[in-house]
Amino acid sequence: MNWPDLSLFGDRMNKVLVALGILLLVIPCGLTADSISSSIVCSGATWVSSSVISDARSYAAHLFTSDFAVVNRTLNIGEAITALVSGRSTGPMGIDEYTGQASNQTTQVPACLFTDLDQKTGRQDDISTHGLLISGDYLSYRILSDKTVAGAVVNGSGIFLMNARSDDGNRTVSHASDIAGTMNVTEEIVFGEEEND
Repeated sequence: MNWPDLSLFGDRMNKVLVALGILLLVIPCGLTADSISSSIVCSGATWVSSSVISDARSYAAHLFTSDFAVVNRTLNIGEAITALVSGRSTGPMGIDEYTGQASNQTTQVPACLFTDLDQKTGRQDDISTHGLLISGDYLSYRILSDKTVAGAVVNGSGIFLMNARSDDGNRTVSHASDIAGTMNVTEEIVFGEEEND
């Protein structure tokens, strides 16, 4: 007894199953949009970009490579914004990250009820990271909630710049790290911590 040739049917079935699998993965991600995660391994040019802009908090990141590289990123959006970006490259790697957070307070002169409301900025956080590495590893994490947490680990050679700023009604804080050459850097900045009595 001769059986029919099912190899053509099997190839078509495999393509249909792959297409359905992709649709099942893509459709739920497109509807929720609360989390973005990607992992890229390539031996050419890579450009990865993420951004979140809201009334209370903002975050933006760009990472590019032009040689063999591994790039990972995870961005979660909810009550807090959390971001994790890592890159390892045997060639040039460009880094550009921005974090911003502001809180507005409306006050009124307590002695008179008929005065205009005064809009004051009670808190501002602004952290930026820029770098151009000849080669190396880069790891960055950001948490924007009641606190602003920004950290970076760099191991490589090139140029790395990290800025920080905090502007309150009663204080001003500023910070800068500018590094060039072969480096091994670990840095963490936290704004908005509660004071201990």
